Amino acid sequence: MSDESMSEGGVAPTVEVRVFRYGTLIHQELVDSEEQAALVVDGWAELDGVQCEVDDLSVRHHPGQILEPDLLAPPDEDHEH
Repeated sequence: MSDESMSEGGVAPTVEVRVFRYGTLIHQELVDSEEQAALVVDGWAELDGVQCEVDDLSVRHHPGQILEPDLLAPPDEDHEH
């Protein structure tokens, strides 16, 4: 990952803002927080025909939510190596 895509804390931005004008994507930006995303949206809101979408891209897993392979299960007999 390039240095440009990393925030000051060394963590990749986790909120994506997409700006559409009359259905065409005209701007896409990654930011570090919902507050920063709101500033980006506010900056584009004055244009006619603009619609913004904001997605939180962070995935936070907690213990027990990550699936682990069952190491004790016998291999599938139909599967050849």
